[in-house]
Amino acid sequence: MKCQSGSSDAQARSRCLASLLLVALSTAVLTGCFEDETRSQDAAVTQLDPATGERVDRTHKSDRMVVAVRPEHVRPPAKASDSASRNTPNSEPLSKFFRGLNALKTGHRSAPVTILHLGDSHIAADRFAGSLRALFQERFGDAGRGMMMPGFPFPYYRARGVDFARSGKWTAANSFKKDPGPYGVTGVRLTAREKGAQLSLTGTAGPFEWAAVAFATSPKGGKAKVSFGGDEQTLSTRADKTRIKRVRFAVKGRELTVTTADKAPVSILSWSAGQNRPGVRYVNLGIPGASADTPDRWNEAMVDDDLAQLKPDLIVLGYGTNEGFQDDLDVASYEKRVADLVNRFKAHAPQASVLILGPPDGLRFPRYARPRNKRAAASAPCKPLSADERDRYEKLKKEKSRRLARWHAPPRLADVRAALRRIAQETRAHFWDWSSVMGGECGIHAWAKADPPLAASDRVHLRGRGAKRSAQALFDELMRNYEIHVRLASH
Repeated sequence: MKCQSGSSDAQARSRCLASLLLVALSTAVLTGCFEDETRSQDAAVTQLDPATGERVDRTHKSDRMVVAVRPEHVRPPAKASDSASRNTPNSEPLSKFFRGLNALKTGHRSAPVTILHLGDSHIAADRFAGSLRALFQERFGDAGRGMMMPGFPFPYYRARGVDFARSGKWTAANSFKKDPGPYGVTGVRLTAREKGAQLSLTGTAGPFEWAAVAFATSPKGGKAKVSFGGDEQTLSTRADKTRIKRVRFAVKGRELTVTTADKAPVSILSWSAGQNRPGVRYVNLGIPGASADTPDRWNEAMVDDDLAQLKPDLIVLGYGTNEGFQDDLDVASYEKRVADLVNRFKAHAPQASVLILGPPDGLRFPRYARPRNKRAAASAPCKPLSADERDRYEKLKKEKSRRLARWHAPPRLADVRAALRRIAQETRAHFWDWSSVMGGECGIHAWAKADPPLAASDRVHLRGRGAKRSAQALFDELMRNYEIHVRLASH
């Protein structure tokens, strides 16, 4: 709009000037509104969480840190202008866990941070998990052992910091072996059908400040006496429905004992012990031979009950080795099943972050081609399969071809590792490639030949030193991401 200075109509000129003034004022007001809106949006992006004191992204309903991602976690950014999320290493999949650790470290949390680690024999031995437990508890405090399998669910079960003893006849049921259930999150069960059968757990590093036992009820369930720290309770496991019945002691004691009181069956699913202080509880529940399909045999209601008791801040899934040795594995179907498993755990424990471990390096030497002399077999070379050998692997095995007469990784192991990486990406879990610690394929061969050895001669399982080195590598990676999370939260 333009007012002509030569206009003879003074009123018209006045109206024109008034219109110009109105336009200018409107523009200023609107500009101020847009600036206020922009400031409000910027403030919404990173607000301080009053509960944790951390700076979080409020642009979406979920409270996520505006962080970056490594290639295995790449997803399109929420905003094209969010350059920080493209340039900062990823801590978002583990942000719930890191918030718990930071609250412990800063004294804003008194409840323990619980890590639940499920898996196969690598987890059952309590070498890898035990080393991780020690690292976490040294840095963030020791809240005790937490949940454990009942003593002697399989021959070489051990748990650091405790000893087990038993008398009488106890029968073990194992979900991997497809024994009839029910099972909770431990995946095992011990049952006695005689009066006076006894199981005990004793702390080797000092007394505990509380203890608990979880029984499975049944219509024909028997009675048991449970004692700890001078207290004793007698309970019946008889009930119309199968569920978990727990007994807990809030006193200090060193020995927890369960004694059957009649001949009716008494089944123990788990027992627990810990300290009443802030810190980390690292609960590892591994079953030799287990795969990611093993939890499908667990009772969903019991698992839900266990998770409600544990309240895990981090769930670690350590499966993949046994699947990788299945040469006929349908990888696409496997990937879907494991993704479903991850999502089920996320639904049962929405407060928890999820960490998926890619299996460590593992090798085989076909029996038909292996030298009879163990020393010769141990010194035989390792060489990855060629593309042609991978494609024709089943045929070469049937023909007992000498081309496979060496140590080599089974062809599906790398496929399983890649599938688990994709699952982590799709389900917003964190992925850690265990094999990378060993140097990749044939790395465990060098570990087995090291002096002293880091891996067992079977080129599948680790020795104590290898487990400790692996645990340190994973802990270091987690702590690097944790420090990034803390720095971002403080800005």
